[in-house]
Amino acid sequence: MTLNIQNLRFSYQAHNVLDLSPVTFEQGKIYGIVGRNGVGKTTFFKTLTNIITHYSGSIEIDGQNIKENPKMLTAVGIVLDDMELYKNYSGWFNLRYFGGLRGNFDEERTRILAKELNIYDNLNEKVSRYSLGMNKKLILLISLMSDANILIFDEPFRGLDKRTVEWFKNYLLHLKTEGRMILISSHVQEDIETLADEVLVLENGNFVERFDLRKKNQTYIYRVQTNQPQALRAFLTESHVKFSQQAENWTIFEMNEDKYRAFFKEAVAQDIEFYQIKKESKFIELVK
Repeated sequence: MTLNIQNLRFSYQAHNVLDLSPVTFEQGKIYGIVGRNGVGKTTFFKTLTNIITHYSGSIEIDGQNIKENPKMLTAVGIVLDDMELYKNYSGWFNLRYFGGLRGNFDEERTRILAKELNIYDNLNEKVSRYSLGMNKKLILLISLMSDANILIFDEPFRGLDKRTVEWFKNYLLHLKTEGRMILISSHVQEDIETLADEVLVLENGNFVERFDLRKKNQTYIYRVQTNQPQALRAFLTESHVKFSQQAENWTIFEMNEDKYRAFFKEAVAQDIEFYQIKKESKFIELVK
């Protein structure tokens, strides 16, 4: 299954929110969609599910335009950060309602997942009585119960306890092995780095960078603090490596993993001691 986007453009109140170059997503991968607040990540997700339809360009699932053939959206499950539930009704009512909208409600699968999420015993209660964490679990359950081939998660970890976060991460990795396509946004670096196969950086309405996090010998940003910052910087200059400086003797530079290992050994041999080392994926710098 493929998700193909061609020249997607969307404006709101004369403001150009999305202006995407052609991009394709494939099954069996987890994609991290990152960017600063307000760049259009949630809007992008809403166009993928026909929540927003007044855009130009095309969105296709396996070659079928989702505007012309909305039945293709039965293959899509989504969790939006601002998703509204029916708070005066029970958890079960919400599950059956949203499942019915998709036409593929599986009660037995839903029961199993509800127990794993530790929410099963609360499903007969009104949602208005739920805590923030329980509310978020119910939203997750709504997205997962459909057994969809394409899953979209907008800040899904926000409001969840640590145990549920770990369970959910493991479950997403399991779904990937089953061939699902997963798109996920998160402001937490660790979430993206531990889950995503690829990261797309959204800026000014377009994906300006695309990183393959599973590629061997990647280039990373290193932030290091040493006992001899001037000696380290001289060594970097000799090695033709560009760097920047920060207060408290921090030096920042980019280097691939193989080169960094050799560089580190040589620096230590020159009596440069490393007090702190922080390693970041390059996409992090683009979304700060």
